[in-house]
Amino acid sequence: MRTNAEIERVVNEYATMLLRVANSQLNNRAEAEDTVQEVLLKYMEKAPIFQSEEHEKAWVIRAAGNACKNLLRAPHHSRRALLEQAHTVAAPEASDHAILEAIRALPYRYRDAVALCCWEGYSAEETARLLGISPAAVRKRLERARGMLKNDLKGAFI
Repeated sequence: MRTNAEIERVVNEYATMLLRVANSQLNNRAEAEDTVQEVLLKYMEKAPIFQSEEHEKAWVIRAAGNACKNLLRAPHHSRRALLEQAHTVAAPEASDHAILEAIRALPYRYRDAVALCCWEGYSAEETARLLGISPAAVRKRLERARGMLKNDLKGAFI
């Protein structure tokens, strides 16, 4: 079991970043917060031994990504999302949120690459290690994401 000081350090160091990663995949702040709690609880329960601080950071990011994917695959998630959409009325979006909304509309595999490379500042090689894919695949996902964003945002800033 981890000490209170160690747990507090991990929460202070990674919670905000994990929330951004989870929110970019789930598009739902409440689910993202739940996912971050789940990852931090797993960290406390498993008490893994890390070779370095970078190894620890990679572990929590990977755990958050896996938790998001598990949640998105769950049958109740897709049914609930459809029900939520049926009862909501679309509100007009502010133009300054157009880019964030376009990123959130990307398929999750592209959002992962964008979030890690653009928001968190990881290189393609570091992102590849975190996602368990090749650096070429990361660069291709970024290229495709840019193309999708360019099409989605074509008239938004004219």
